[in-house]
Amino acid sequence: MIRLPLTVTIITRNEEHRIAGAIESVKSFASEIIVIDSESTDKTSDIARASGAKVITQKFLGYGAQKNFAQDQASYDWVLSLDADEKITPDLAGEIVGIFKQGLQNRFDGFRLPRKTLYLNRWIYHGGWYPNYQVRLANRKRARWDEPEIHESWIVKGEILCLKHPIEHFSFPRQRSHILKNIEYAEYQRRKAIRNHIHFKLQKLILKPFWKFFDMYFLRAGFMDGLPGFIIAIHSAYAMFLSYSYLYESSSQDPHSR
Repeated sequence: MIRLPLTVTIITRNEEHRIAGAIESVKSFASEIIVIDSESTDKTSDIARASGAKVITQKFLGYGAQKNFAQDQASYDWVLSLDADEKITPDLAGEIVGIFKQGLQNRFDGFRLPRKTLYLNRWIYHGGWYPNYQVRLANRKRARWDEPEIHESWIVKGEILCLKHPIEHFSFPRQRSHILKNIEYAEYQRRKAIRNHIHFKLQKLILKPFWKFFDMYFLRAGFMDGLPGFIIAIHSAYAMFLSYSYLYESSSQDPHSR
């Protein structure tokens, strides 16, 4: 496969078990691979270098800011942003190569890629988890990451085309990692609600988690993914419950909220 005028960027922290797979998945077509490591305490940097990536250490700036820093280090204008827990499949690699062979990089400023997630040894295609389109390939002169606390997005000024083949995502190797992500999300939602002067309401604590489960498992057909689909819907409902219970905790400790 030909090497493209393209830089792959990956931000990391303590990803020694996954970084090699992410790098290997793009080595066949990327001219440059840059890993921006947030002061890992494991062997992430050593493994990344051994796998052929350029490693730059940068204290964590926030997800969006870290990815903006990463694209600023690229030698090429076209950048593919990949996470350490993701891989580019051979079919997707071929589709990306086809973009440059056809000259589509001269007609579009960015490309939106579908993403599928492996969860409890099963690919998930329902419950709102797929196709989960995200802009991951863009001309850095026309694109910049926004910088919220979580759930950053690559904002492209120009035309965007959707690709067919998905990125493979390996986000939750253990249930513990999903539980910790739920806690992180709940804490973020509490901080956001406080910043926006949103007050706790009992009916939301009671009804929102039930609605979240019903939406994911029934309306979005999570039941089609078997037991993993059920577990995902429960996790999502519980994350919603945590968000409102955390907000209640904050409001009950604030005498001005009473």
